[in-house]
Amino acid sequence: MRKAGLLRRGLTAAAAGLALTGAAVAAAPAPARADATYETFIQFFISAYDKGSDGSYSVAEINELIQQVIGAVNGAKSDVLDRLDDQLTSELRGKAEAAVTKVELLRVPWLAGPAINSTHDAAYSAKAHLTTVAADDGALDAVGRAMIVLFAELNAAYLMVDADEGTNLAAGQRPYLRQGLEQLIREMQPDCARNSLPSAGYVSYVCEFDGRTVRAEYWAGSDSYTIDGSAPIPGQIDPGLVEDYTMARTVLPDAERLLAELIREGVRLP
Repeated sequence: MRKAGLLRRGLTAAAAGLALTGAAVAAAPAPARADATYETFIQFFISAYDKGSDGSYSVAEINELIQQVIGAVNGAKSDVLDRLDDQLTSELRGKAEAAVTKVELLRVPWLAGPAINSTHDAAYSAKAHLTTVAADDGALDAVGRAMIVLFAELNAAYLMVDADEGTNLAAGQRPYLRQGLEQLIREMQPDCARNSLPSAGYVSYVCEFDGRTVRAEYWAGSDSYTIDGSAPIPGQIDPGLVEDYTMARTVLPDAERLLAELIREGVRLP
């Protein structure tokens, strides 16, 4: 059964240098991420908070943030649109394509209007699509990626408007991003099952998400477990670590980090 929860447990690591029946036991390795594409959007929000910590933005700071988000959007554009190319997400794909291809307009303030309009529509469509695709792992991952990209572009555009007009439009969008991230994290959990053979001192914990399966196996005789045939890890199976391995190639870790950043900055739910 799929697990539900707001923030999954962070990565754990066993102490290195322990011995197991005379042999060294490896510390629990952290799951490798596929790439850093979506981390750039977390960095954008961190930069936006840092630059605005004095209550205002200079022209240079706004230009820096616009350049940062343009680079991030262009870096993620192909990945986002390719992942949205299926029946469940095709409607959102058109809106997302219109928005991300207009990101360059943010370089010129008087041309930013069309970018803002299409990005606003696409960002909130992505948020709404989370419910539509909740039962499809791959589609949910794709929509979650699009939502993060589009809300980052939208916030950059509104920061530019706020700096020119003295408004506070960017801050007004962040509660809805937080709400969307919380929904994404609740829905985007692996299916996991625990099985045991007490007579053999054997326990397995197997997780699956979007066709990716990760298996942990514990043996009482050595009091250690492996993850997909890894070096032995001391102690009993850490379910959170197995789940982290299962989800490492998805957008979930980035969604959790971005949500944590929004909460840290005091963003409340709408």
